[in-house]
Amino acid sequence: MSQSGKVLLIDGMSFLFRAFYGSAWAGGYRQTSTGVYTNAVYGFTKMMLDYADLVKPTHLIVGWDVASRESLMRSQWYDGYKSNRQAAPEELIPQFDLVKEVTAAFSIPNLGCPGYEGDDVLGTLSTNLSADGHQVVIASGDYDSLQLVSDLVSVKILKNGGKHEHYNPASLLTLRGIAPEQVVDVKALMGDTSDCIPGCPGIGEKTATKLITEHGDLDRLYTNLHHCTPKMRGKLEEHRDQVYLSQKLATIIRDVPIEFSFEEASWEYDRAVVHEKFEELEFGRTMVSRVG
Repeated sequence: MSQSGKVLLIDGMSFLFRAFYGSAWAGGYRQTSTGVYTNAVYGFTKMMLDYADLVKPTHLIVGWDVASRESLMRSQWYDGYKSNRQAAPEELIPQFDLVKEVTAAFSIPNLGCPGYEGDDVLGTLSTNLSADGHQVVIASGDYDSLQLVSDLVSVKILKNGGKHEHYNPASLLTLRGIAPEQVVDVKALMGDTSDCIPGCPGIGEKTATKLITEHGDLDRLYTNLHHCTPKMRGKLEEHRDQVYLSQKLATIIRDVPIEFSFEEASWEYDRAVVHEKFEELEFGRTMVSRVG
């Protein structure tokens, strides 16, 4: 086993979309003198460096979605999964590849796997790395990541204004009233409109949390339906299959077939290479000064 380290795992799509919309809402489409859009890449890079400064990792990895919605494994399980997603803005599309050029300049592994989502990549990495004794910090905008929290895995949920919420097992219990293993079951009941996960109609987050904390998990809830009110029992019985499908959709996959070298993920980079990429993208003095 490698000497234990502190690994920062970044949800690439969360960072990139937040960076794009954070600047684009006011029409701030940063471009180079040749017309290349860079607003999302610039914001992504700033956020990445901010979190690297905050976490002070020994290693850094970025996980990505690499497939269309239709080819996702979850779309095979449920045709409506993420069916409400709109096409990416045309100003953002060229930046998907460009941002990976920037992370590559920092010698950061860009990891993804066809059919799986970035969450699955981070889930697999965090599970395997923590099993090897490494401390892991996940930076993401997706609350689904909270199911990955453990003694060695913490999650920073991105918020507006450059802020974040920090979750470990204790703060998850304090802030949301549940344990990591209960995150998925709460979502199975309440659903998720952003991902088109159906859940159980008529059950929101507050009721879902109450049911799961009272019964422990989804299986025990269904074993003890006789303890629920007739109205609640009717809802849960009617939508049982849908609830368990929602549980499957919300569960992060932790055995994605990805390969990478831990040593290659060391948070070390050639400043000359980074400077050259920054110059190409016309990032300016402020960003250049961030890397020395």
